[in-house]
Amino acid sequence: MRVEIIETSSLGDRSYVVIHGDTAIVVDPQRDIDRVTELVGEHHARITHVLETHLHNDYVTGGLELARATGAVYVVPAGEDVGYPACRVSDGDVIDAGGYELRVIHTPGHTREHVSYALEDGSGRIVGAFTGGSMLFDSTGRTDLLGDDHTHALTVDQYKSVRRLAAELQRRRRSIRHMASAASARPRRWAGTHRLSASSAR
Repeated sequence: MRVEIIETSSLGDRSYVVIHGDTAIVVDPQRDIDRVTELVGEHHARITHVLETHLHNDYVTGGLELARATGAVYVVPAGEDVGYPACRVSDGDVIDAGGYELRVIHTPGHTREHVSYALEDGSGRIVGAFTGGSMLFDSTGRTDLLGDDHTHALTVDQYKSVRRLAAELQRRRRSIRHMASAASARPRRWAGTHRLSASSAR
């Protein structure tokens, strides 16, 4: 397994591509999806999942276009209606990407619906995390994108989310496997072979 970074320095943004064998998943792709498809093509892989950490207010995502172009499952955090078919995920859900998994952690703050994805290898060991606009290098994501009326509440959420991420990502598999929501719902598993249809979108 390898993780490739596609950086857009003008926006202070990064997209990520996880490549494992002949398959790949993409996290938070930018609008110019040709950079993604070229990179994946160099590794002779096919994209099975396109993941968003949040609904982006500060740039135009290429996620929906990339998913449609490749036939990949488009994964979007549960929350407000997005107006198009997507696999909506919530805290504790697990995405089975074939040989590894991504576990969903709800991390509100940058936006209300924001999630992070803990990357677990085949043994269940956490080998990385995609934290979007939540935990950044030496900082956190902005909390004022939804306007002044929501900034304070989102800032409190961001503080809690970053502390949760710091705690969760240090735990071993046994701990991360039990971080279900307060409802103790059994995590849903989205298989790598699943192809999203309008009838299966939540």
